[in-house]
Amino acid sequence: MTNTLSRAKLQARRRVHGELVLDTALHLGGGRNPAKGTDSPIVRDGFGRPFIPGSSIKGAVRAAVERLVPNLQITACGLYDREADCLSALPETDFRVINFREIQEGFGKPLNPSLKENLSALLQGTGKSLNDLPNGHEITEEDLLFLLDLHLCDVCKTFGSPFIAAAIFFHDAPVNPEKWVGLTQVRDGVGIDRDSGRAVDGLKYDYEVVPPQTVFQYSMTIETGDALGLGLAALALHELKEGNVPLGGIRSRGLGRCHLDQEKTFVESLELGDLEALKAYLTTGKIFSEPINDFVKEHISKLWTTKEGNHV
Repeated sequence: MTNTLSRAKLQARRRVHGELVLDTALHLGGGRNPAKGTDSPIVRDGFGRPFIPGSSIKGAVRAAVERLVPNLQITACGLYDREADCLSALPETDFRVINFREIQEGFGKPLNPSLKENLSALLQGTGKSLNDLPNGHEITEEDLLFLLDLHLCDVCKTFGSPFIAAAIFFHDAPVNPEKWVGLTQVRDGVGIDRDSGRAVDGLKYDYEVVPPQTVFQYSMTIETGDALGLGLAALALHELKEGNVPLGGIRSRGLGRCHLDQEKTFVESLELGDLEALKAYLTTGKIFSEPINDFVKEHISKLWTTKEGNHV
């Protein structure tokens, strides 16, 4: 049974550090706050400076990745596509989710007739059977990971789902204090009558934006040595550096365009299975660092060379 999804033993760690530069203004709403003097102020940290939440970055990056990977025969459920045959996209009332939850509750217990029935249903059509399990077998973590490997899409295995933790972590991006001018902008908007094309009386509003060319400190951690996972991380970084991942709200009006500065973004890599490399890291802090373009070039091709040649 597979253990490629196991998060118990850390095999490799890669940290991405760089600069995220706004090409157009950015609006990330921080909720209504009359004290800010605008209908929709931006989100700020405890010091009043703008920042980009890691959750906002992850959502935008994951969406960009999910739109591309089907062209490479990599599965993506989008967390909502019930036809994708991924547990993450199925309702809790679906028999596959119910079967998995019951097996999960049986962790550490011997297989009984009920659990065997659940397991048999999940193995149907996979080429696996209960005959592969010895008598008196107890449900293990490896069994659960094996089932998740069968019933989660490729994107969920790397970016995470309600069933398994993510292998890629997107951190909050604070504004670069050395390059922050300390000023934001307030823009006006109006409601438009769709029939006449004219502004509607009483529907004027305003919103706050971070100005173009503002620089944020980008960071991201990759904790997988799996080829497909590294390929998806490389694809995410490729789209970020090419400016194909808009962030925030009001994007249809041009806001949120940004890019990773290729000259100032690096990937630090540590193979924890390499004892000498681990010793050097623990005693001297020494770690291998490479430009983002080198990392992307090395790993993005794994998207079409992994999974036993099933990719185009």
